[in-house]
Amino acid sequence: MDTLFIGKNIVELESVDSTNNYAKELLAKEKPLEGTIIFAHEQHTGRGQMGNAWKTEAGKNLTLSFILYPDFLDADKQFYLNMAISLAVKDFCESVLPDEIKIKWPNDIYWHDKKLGGILIENTINGSRISSSVVGIGINVNQEEFDEALPNPVSLLQISNFNFKLSNLIEGLSVFIEKYYLQLRQLHFNFLDKGYTVALYRYQQTHEFKKGEQILRGEINGVAKDGKLILHCNGKESRFGFKEIEFVI
Repeated sequence: MDTLFIGKNIVELESVDSTNNYAKELLAKEKPLEGTIIFAHEQHTGRGQMGNAWKTEAGKNLTLSFILYPDFLDADKQFYLNMAISLAVKDFCESVLPDEIKIKWPNDIYWHDKKLGGILIENTINGSRISSSVVGIGINVNQEEFDEALPNPVSLLQISNFNFKLSNLIEGLSVFIEKYYLQLRQLHFNFLDKGYTVALYRYQQTHEFKKGEQILRGEINGVAKDGKLILHCNGKESRFGFKEIEFVI
C-alpha cells in the first residue's frame, strides 16, 4: 500500500451485516491503528445516510469502512471531514473513469444523474472534539443488475465496460483518502470548502427540489459550515438540513 498509514492494516471479511457496525464494535474493544480498513466481500444489511439501506451484490462492489481519529477537529466542524472524504471518493472514481464525477449533497457520488456510490460517516464526540470516526464507503464496481427498488444506480463496469479488481481499487481509494485527510489535518478548510462546492451535483443550476409535498425551483449556491444546503429560491436564500429537502431527478 503506497500510503503513510491509510490501509496499512486491513481486516478482510467474507460477510458482515455492516462494515461500519464491525468497525464500531472493534473500537469499543480496542484502539485499532488509524487508517485501519474493514473490507467485506458481502454486506447484507449495509446502511446509507439517515438509515437508508445500501444493497449490493456479494463480491462485486467496494463495501468498506475506514477508522480515523480526527481529534484535531472541533465537533462543530465535522462537516469538513465529510467534504474531505467526498472529494477523495470523487477524485478516486475520476481516476478510473473517463468522465467527470459529482458529489450530490451531502455525500452521494454521482455520474450524470445516476448514483455510483455513497458515504456514511459516524463520529464519536468527546467534549468539543471528535475522538474517532468510522467512514463507511460503498461504490458500485462490477455489478450489472440492481434491485428494482433502487431508483438510479450505476456501476464502474457499466460506465467503462471494464471489469475491476477490487484489491487494486482499495489501494487506489486509500491513496486519495489519505491525501484529503492530511489536508483536513492541516486545517485547510478553505481548500476543502472550495473543492467541495464546485464539485456539487447541479451547482449553480436551476432545478426542482421537493420539500415535503411542496415542489421548489431553485439554485444551489453552496453549503454552510454546519453542512446545510444553501438554496436560492423565490428570490431569497434558504438553508436546508439533511432530509429536509430532496432532489427531483
